[in-house]
Amino acid sequence: MIVPFFPPMGGGGVYRSLAFVRYLSTHGWQATVVAPRGDAFWIRDESLAAKIPEDVRVVRTATWSGQGVLASARGTRGPSATRSSRGFGLARRAGSVLLVPDTYLGWYPFAVRAALREARATKFDAVYSTSPPETSHLVGDVVHRRAALPWVADFRDPWMNLRLLDPPTPVHARLHRRLEARVCEHASAVVVTTRWHEAVLRHEYPRVRVARVANGYDGEEARTVASLAPAARPMRIVHAGMLTQKRSATAFLEALAKFFERRPEARSDLEVRFVGAREDESERAAARLGLGDRVYFESSLPHDEVLRLERQAHVLLLIKHADSRYDGLVPGKLYEYIGVARPVLALAPQGEARGLVESLRRGETAGPADVDDIARQLDVLYGRYRDGSLERAYDLSPAPDFERSRQAGELARILDACVAGRP
Repeated sequence: MIVPFFPPMGGGGVYRSLAFVRYLSTHGWQATVVAPRGDAFWIRDESLAAKIPEDVRVVRTATWSGQGVLASARGTRGPSATRSSRGFGLARRAGSVLLVPDTYLGWYPFAVRAALREARATKFDAVYSTSPPETSHLVGDVVHRRAALPWVADFRDPWMNLRLLDPPTPVHARLHRRLEARVCEHASAVVVTTRWHEAVLRHEYPRVRVARVANGYDGEEARTVASLAPAARPMRIVHAGMLTQKRSATAFLEALAKFFERRPEARSDLEVRFVGAREDESERAAARLGLGDRVYFESSLPHDEVLRLERQAHVLLLIKHADSRYDGLVPGKLYEYIGVARPVLALAPQGEARGLVESLRRGETAGPADVDDIARQLDVLYGRYRDGSLERAYDLSPAPDFERSRQAGELARILDACVAGRP
């Protein structure tokens, strides 16, 4: 398994691969993981390392990571990392010009060498790679060809610098498209997480085997916090996760200020907590709007603590990008919110994420940049909190279809089929 984000790294990119590593063994697969050293990313969660099964071999490699260099230069390798929206935006643009497919290209030679060394020493049945970053698929392609192994390329998100970010030049766009095509055409199977991405790749690469394995939540972890409940007061809204890559809380904060203007009595009875890695734009907005007494920003916490915090919230806040290119994506955090069984306020455009909240009757939705609509939904949720009907208003029943253990079984079946040479 070629995994660019793996404990003790933290952040949203870790959980899918970690869950596969944990549960694949129950479906007949034993994993060896090739990953960068844990200090190569700006977010850490040491507690996640304890969840790696003892029988899983993890091969740590060096890397020349743009993220790692930037974090090291700013001294932000700890879990309290906050980065400058402006500074990181400049670094991201420079990286997109100089490094293709991404700023993790410096991991490529180390990962290839380590993976091929492992393949020579052990008789493996398959290779798996996951993105973003897409550099991991370039590694997977080399191992697939040189070690003659079936290869599953797992796209947690679409090819970033082609489909979600603007390529800096037409030349870069052609390079990214050519690399995406090479990965899709060489892989034995391509795995995606959303219906939208599945449809895109099936249309563009009709001869490629594309399978969908959605994101999910760890049912074992969710059950450990099931007995917890929110305190009576104040009403607590929690956003857990990253506010990066142009995902901003500014519209929500403007809506909250507007809601307080309309319902001044709510100001002393409602608080919002943002927990996780972030760029500084949202904090600046909270200060500008005079919300410092009701909105709190906190550093990343160990994941078990995050689950407890989520379970003890009255409402969980989901914020999607206010950018149409992201409309078809479903944040992995939404599935965790479903797992901890709390009402959700999803700021999402029409699409799969919003449809999931609405079809499951899991909470309220509004456009990610629609300040007036967000303020209206805050009013609805606060009214239900005040009259005691908040939990009864939504379906908070278990959703076993989204459990990671079941999705590991789906991946195992894809691996089985690739090894057997089945279409």
